[in-house]
Amino acid sequence: MIDLRGVAAPPWEEDLLVTAESERVVHVWSRQRAARCATFETVYDFGGRRVALVPGERPVVVAGAYTRHGVCGYDLSGERLWQERSRTDVQVVTALAGGRVAVSCDRGPTRVLEAATGEEVRSLRGVLQVIALTPDLSLGVGAGWCRPLGGSLDPLGPRIATGLNPVWLAAGDGEHLAVSGIGGPLRLLDLDGRERARVAGHFRHVVHDPVTATWVLVRVSEDGQTSLLRLTRDAEVLEQRPWGLFRDVATMGSGRVLVLLTDEGPQVLNCSDWSTGALEAA
Repeated sequence: MIDLRGVAAPPWEEDLLVTAESERVVHVWSRQRAARCATFETVYDFGGRRVALVPGERPVVVAGAYTRHGVCGYDLSGERLWQERSRTDVQVVTALAGGRVAVSCDRGPTRVLEAATGEEVRSLRGVLQVIALTPDLSLGVGAGWCRPLGGSLDPLGPRIATGLNPVWLAAGDGEHLAVSGIGGPLRLLDLDGRERARVAGHFRHVVHDPVTATWVLVRVSEDGQTSLLRLTRDAEVLEQRPWGLFRDVATMGSGRVLVLLTDEGPQVLNCSDWSTGALEAA
């Protein structure tokens, strides 16, 4: 069994996703074929969120390292397209629409690059990371604040105060945001920052399912037990179900699907009915 540690895909992507082992090796998978389609070595090292898949006519995997190697782009054959060694201490790599990728490091501003070439197209001062929600909406996260950003990454409104714990998880339904820092709680907000509801707990993931028009959360209890929750837009619990251990999770299909890494490999979860299917390594 492959020892997978991280998974990533743009939330709106329908087919391709990337998973990473603890050091260097990444795997690209196709949901449509329910199978792995590429494996190759990169500069990736475990920690943070240091790998992303940028879809397009020629998909690109962008991987980062905390020391020495910086950040690199690869095509699906494993050929390295570019390398930027000056961007060390990489923590978060986020695929954006339009063939772009945001790279956040321990020091300096978040930089937006062309995934195919590594060319820098924008610098976001004060932004610790970018969380992509839709092709036209992202969340810029700063120290004690977050801010909705449009498709060009220009601000869509004022900063929203979030306290000392930086936002790590976020989802949106077009009119509202669900945000949480490490350790919770989860806050449901209007786009102008007004809080609609708050849910206590420690959360590993949140997504808005457009089929049922509900929020789906992965919550971890104090004793380490994982469960799935389904909430209304005002945080009323509609459904709760125990879930086994997993290592990482990513949203796909514009919120209709979650991909969870388990000991058995990637599992695809339908957010509307919580049915599951596996991706095969062969």
